Amino acid sequence: MAADPSRALAFACFGLIACAGAVGDHHQDSGASSKGGAAGTSLDPGTGGTGNVAGAEGAAGGSGSSGGAGSSGVAGAAGGDPTGSAGTTGAAGRGGTTGAAGTTGAAGRGGTTGAAGTTGAAGTTGAAGTTGAAGTTGDPAGYVPALIGVGYGGIRILSRDGGKTWGDRSYETTSGGDDDVLLRAVVYGKGIWVATGWKLWTSTDGVHWTDHGKLKDGPVKSCAIIEGLAYKDPYFYGVCDGKVFRSSDGLAWTNHSTIPSTGSHVYLIYRGGKFVAYGDTKTSYQSDDALTWTTMSGIEQATYCENTWKSETDCKDSSWYDGAYLRADWQGKIARSTNGTSFSVVYNDDQKNTLYQSRAIAAGFVAPKP
Repeated sequence: MAADPSRALAFACFGLIACAGAVGDHHQDSGASSKGGAAGTSLDPGTGGTGNVAGAEGAAGGSGSSGGAGSSGVAGAAGGDPTGSAGTTGAAGRGGTTGAAGTTGAAGRGGTTGAAGTTGAAGTTGAAGTTGAAGTTGDPAGYVPALIGVGYGGIRILSRDGGKTWGDRSYETTSGGDDDVLLRAVVYGKGIWVATGWKLWTSTDGVHWTDHGKLKDGPVKSCAIIEGLAYKDPYFYGVCDGKVFRSSDGLAWTNHSTIPSTGSHVYLIYRGGKFVAYGDTKTSYQSDDALTWTTMSGIEQATYCENTWKSETDCKDSSWYDGAYLRADWQGKIARSTNGTSFSVVYNDDQKNTLYQSRAIAAGFVAPKP
């Protein structure tokens, strides 16, 4: 069936996923911590003085009279020892009374305490790195956060730097191949990428893909095309004309629920803690378990941007990852904006294979760039 360009340009934010492949370099944003300052040194202790000498002998008493008291010992000067030497006892007066006791020497002056060393300045904390894709059970060790977009000609293309650069392209045909080769949805979970349209593709690294053929020929016999995919541990979810299917491995699918009154071309995603879906009716539905669905009042074609759910037009007809808007433009272009106003073309496919819609992008983990 021929692709409707207007439908191909209907954009929407797509669900958390991760991929494996090689495109732009992966940036690690954590800064190195600085060293603390050196501790200060203690001052040498002060040197004390020496205690005073003994008190002088008392003078002898006069003839026939009592001898005067001996002079008191002079107080010991402050010294380096904690206590000055005691004054010696005055000698007895000759023929007189006993000389008075010498005065006790004053306590010696203690040495000065060394000043405390200055505390070294604290090292500067490195800047926080940007948040990568949410991990899921079974993510391969050493893989890096990435985005993957899918679309016409069976294109699968990835970015390891938040949509700034794109590469590791896979495809079936050139010049916008439609119908059987058009991929309309992609999702990542527990180390597996799943991409669907009329066919089912899987990848474990985001770079090399396996073709599992048409859905109706095996994977999902009761459904011809899946245009919306979601993942919530430990299951993958796919929607086909309002019917929700569930799979533990992305290959074998069973019927799970039905979303009411969506019309055709149904989109599905799990993001921001809930399942969200809509179709040609533009009515948005939400669910916690993909079983029971309620309408989202006042939101048409619900799209996740700036950490909340909005109508697609309020999200600039784009998907939103890593703080940037990503928009699929016709003839194989991908445009990017950090403010939702000024967009720059960051990828121009030389085979003219365009992403199905802006919503046909997902986040996950892929093999690091070789």
